[in-house]
This record gives sequence, structure tokens and C-alpha cells, in this order.
Amino acid sequence: MKTPISKTGQLLIAILAASMSLAVAKDGVAMKDGKVVTVKDGNKTELTDEATLKDGTKVMKDGRVVSPDGTKWSLKNGEMIDWDGKFSVHFVMDGVVRKDGKIWLIKAGEKSEVSGETTLTDGTKVQADGNVVSKENKKWEMDDGDAILSDGRPVVEGSIVGWGEKPLLTDDCSGTLLKSDKSFPNGNKVQPDGTILFSDGNKGKIKDLDVIQEGGTYLPAIK
Repeated sequence: MKTPISKTGQLLIAILAASMSLAVAKDGVAMKDGKVVTVKDGNKTELTDEATLKDGTKVMKDGRVVSPDGTKWSLKNGEMIDWDGKFSVHFVMDGVVRKDGKIWLIKAGEKSEVSGETTLTDGTKVQADGNVVSKENKKWEMDDGDAILSDGRPVVEGSIVGWGEKPLLTDDCSGTLLKSDKSFPNGNKVQPDGTILFSDGNKGKIKDLDVIQEGGTYLPAIK
């Protein structure tokens, strides 16, 4: 199970230096700090020529991508395509992450291990062993790969996060593009184009950094 942290004028996506080291390293091509790098066995090398992936996707050294169907687009920081052509985003937003049994505080792309008690800006307290006391005094323990964002919203396996207007299905602090409708226990549903079908019949559109929890609760980003 999972729960909160707190407020930030605007959420900062701290991708890469922090998230690339916390997320499970995958082989492929990624955009890191504005540079395109190839990743193999955890080692990163700047791309100096065009790379062709197994499915025919072509990635240029400036981040431009040509998909097998001819669609052209560009990689953004934190985005990755593995050698089979599967797109994913390795991201960690400012907050706290549990990885390999350790609790890490992420702020502006820098990570530091939590060695004692950390109090988040909404009053949530996180211990070095992963135990959490929320501002509502609810107690729970973070699982490996769980994150708590700096505005109090949890991102855990099975949650949906808005990346621009793209819905990402999250797992271990990374996300892959939603390929089919995702239904939640509370009756809400998210479609691959970012449309949210609420159980009460209303419709919405996912926006950048919106979170839909694994149970279906919609938590919009605080701007």
C-alpha cells in the first residue's frame, strides 16, 4: 500500500542522474541531460551516429526519431527506447523513492539516502526503513519501487501518470505508454489517448503530471 508528501509551486521532473540510477537499467537509446546516449549493461555512451533498432526505428544523435511507419518525433529528457523499439520514461519527481530496500530523497535531480526521519512539507514523516506516517496520521510502509511525490501524491505500480498528455502505466519508477484501456476498481477508466472515463459518466483528459492511483482515484497535478 502507499500514500503522501506535499506542496511545490510546480513539480520538477528530476529525470536521469537520479532516476536512471534508481530505475532498473535497460539497454537501448535514451535522452539524458539533453544528450542522446546508448545504454548497454548499465553503461552509457553518447550517440555519435544514427542508431537503428531491431524493429526498424531510427534514432538520430540529436534525438530525432523515425518510427517504422514513418512517424517522426523527438526524444525528450528521461525518455528511452529499448533495442526492440519499446518506448518508456524513466522518471522520478521530487519526493521520496524506495529502491533496493533503501529510501532516497530526490530533489532537483539530486538523490541522497535517508538515514533518519524525513519530514515532508505537508507533514508526512518517512523513516529510513520505509515506514510512513501521513499527515492524516495513517501508517503504512513503502514497497520497493514506490514513490511519494513532493505534493503528497503516491506513484506506485499500476498507477497512471500524465507525461505531457500521454498516459503512462507505471512500474518501478518508470512508465510505458498505455496501449489499451485501463480499468480501475472504482469504475474509472483511462484510454490510450489520455481520455478519462469517470464512473459517474463524466469525461476528462489527463494532463502533465496528473496521477491516477492504482485504485482509480484521480489526483490532478497542483500547478
